[in-house]
Amino acid sequence: MGVCTSQSKPKKVKEHKHQSVTLPPQQPLTTREQKTVTLQCQEQTSIQRITTPVRRVSPNQATTPAKKASPNQATTPVQRVSPSLHSTPKTMIVQSTQLQEKARNGSLLNIPMQRMSTKPGSKSLQSPASRKYSVVSGQGHHNNQSKTVMQHNETGQLVLVEMLKFENRNQQYIDMLDELRLDHMHIIKIVDIHVDSHKRSYQVVYEHCQGGTLSKFLESNKLEYQTIGSIFYQMVEALAYVHQLGYSHDELTIDSFSVFDDSSTPFIKLSDIRSIYQFMYPKNSLLYEPPNSPNHHHHNRDTGKLQNIQTKNRSQSNDIWALAIIALQLLNQQFPFEIEEISKFKPEITYAKQALDIYPLLFEMLHHTPSERLTLDKCLLHPYLLNMKQIQPKDYLQPFTNITKCKNMTYLHKCLFQYLLSIYATDHLKVLTKLFTNADLDKDGKLNEQELILLFNEKPQEYSLNISDFVDITLEDFQLLAADKQFVLTQDCLTSSFKVLSKSYGYITPKLICKVITDCDEVRLQQDFDTFNLNYAFQLKEYEEFLVNYQSPKSIV
Repeated sequence: MGVCTSQSKPKKVKEHKHQSVTLPPQQPLTTREQKTVTLQCQEQTSIQRITTPVRRVSPNQATTPAKKASPNQATTPVQRVSPSLHSTPKTMIVQSTQLQEKARNGSLLNIPMQRMSTKPGSKSLQSPASRKYSVVSGQGHHNNQSKTVMQHNETGQLVLVEMLKFENRNQQYIDMLDELRLDHMHIIKIVDIHVDSHKRSYQVVYEHCQGGTLSKFLESNKLEYQTIGSIFYQMVEALAYVHQLGYSHDELTIDSFSVFDDSSTPFIKLSDIRSIYQFMYPKNSLLYEPPNSPNHHHHNRDTGKLQNIQTKNRSQSNDIWALAIIALQLLNQQFPFEIEEISKFKPEITYAKQALDIYPLLFEMLHHTPSERLTLDKCLLHPYLLNMKQIQPKDYLQPFTNITKCKNMTYLHKCLFQYLLSIYATDHLKVLTKLFTNADLDKDGKLNEQELILLFNEKPQEYSLNISDFVDITLEDFQLLAADKQFVLTQDCLTSSFKVLSKSYGYITPKLICKVITDCDEVRLQQDFDTFNLNYAFQLKEYEEFLVNYQSPKSIV
């Protein structure tokens, strides 16, 4: 039994033309393409042009005649002029064709802005985000002042909305988001991308991590050793995925990660993803860069500030170093060295007396020579992280407890819960998918008796499950039974889902359910309606009561 795909996939949006946004013929410019032209306007009459070759690494790109970047080798440096040292200069990234436009018109203001292409799977919408989302009172702004916490008007989902002006650099970011859609359970998702032509802005809608940044979480929580290991595993897994695609982040800090769910063991997500697409030069990123980084050579010893010109390198080895530094920060609740002493930092000497099994792995990630650092794929095969991988599912959920609670669920319950979970608990389902995939040793999409024995051996002793009842269980059924139903039994989820299922009639019938969840059997739904005295239709209060009592269904009075 599946779930109506029309509810989970966005409909293709018909794009409307706006007078304030026109489509230019040129290709979008990215910071990783073969050539980037940086135009620095010091004064109206003074223009300096700097050309620097930069190669964008793509997993599907041919590696000749230019070589594909290896995980431990830096690619071609990108020069950036710091705008903070002068009050008048402005730095913009423009295409070479736009230089001709400036020569003809005498101004860059007339350069047309390119709209994001609507490819399959894209969620670009030609309407302001305010039509679907409302600002949440009391939440205020996110740490980043350009991001605001908002709530979906129908589902109640909290999101983070970032407003970006119609500028070339922001336009490039939007285009690159369409080109590379990251899909990993430990990387924040892009929910929507809106275009508000009236305010001349892009509005990028991200998942909202309610637990806040990892640094704030560390300030208010004393983390146990195993909890730190679990967090570290999630961070490595997220960046390993990015590296496997042929990309790197290069600007990781402890605040690049946020706590998505802290109900048990913290569920971590890489929440700062823009640096994967464009260098953003965050304030504290220099602290997490390895000693061989060119940025450290531009540090003014007298003022403590960076020199005017910074050089950035794309290298996956930078991420390896940064992740290990973040782990040390979590373990010791302080930064491991003073930035001026980074060249003298020898972790194998500093932490020689530490007996914890995480340190040998960190030492292999913290070599001063980039080529000697352990790649993230190899990190995941390290005995320490293999052990952390095994404890992940047991820490995140209680699948065996949840399965025992579902033995009396009706067919109507199963249809409704599968729909609710697919809409409101997608990340929870990803965790269950991970547990199922690890248990499915022969990769046939089902769990046989031997696989179930191995899986159920992990259950607490007080729960007795009859394995024969679950032989050949599929992923879809496993998700339904093992899922924590409390994720979707909130008032917001129940109210918003009732509105969708009732088609705004104010009541739900088997026929209306089948219009939303298309593969449900209307006859079987009707039987449950009769059995539990639902009188062919139930209203919101009855709907809530019936779902909440899924463990012991009762007839509606």
